[in-house]
Amino acid sequence: MKTLSERISARTGEKPTPSPKSNRAVVLALRADIQGALDDGWSVLAIYETLNEEGAVLFSYQSFRQYVNRLLLGKAVQQSAKRTAKKGAKGTTGQLDFGSAPNKGALL
Repeated sequence: MKTLSERISARTGEKPTPSPKSNRAVVLALRADIQGALDDGWSVLAIYETLNEEGAVLFSYQSFRQYVNRLLLGKAVQQSAKRTAKKGAKGTTGQLDFGSAPNKGALL
């Protein structure tokens, strides 16, 4: 029986390590198939699950969705709420102004 180290070495040697550049290349290589499925009305999730089961796509759904949105659908990738909050926090003075005067009749 092989040792654990030998089994790990054999397993990792079989699978290429994906990189963000190679992930982008995979989506671009499958562009025609993905676009055709989108035109037929299939969701991005259904397309990803099929390609993932077939072994054509080995990276996360979130990455796949971002590549499809950016490269095929022409949508800009939205920043996460955490990044947006950090950028907005720099220019604030610490006071919140909701732009409305209190309705004293409703408070009584």
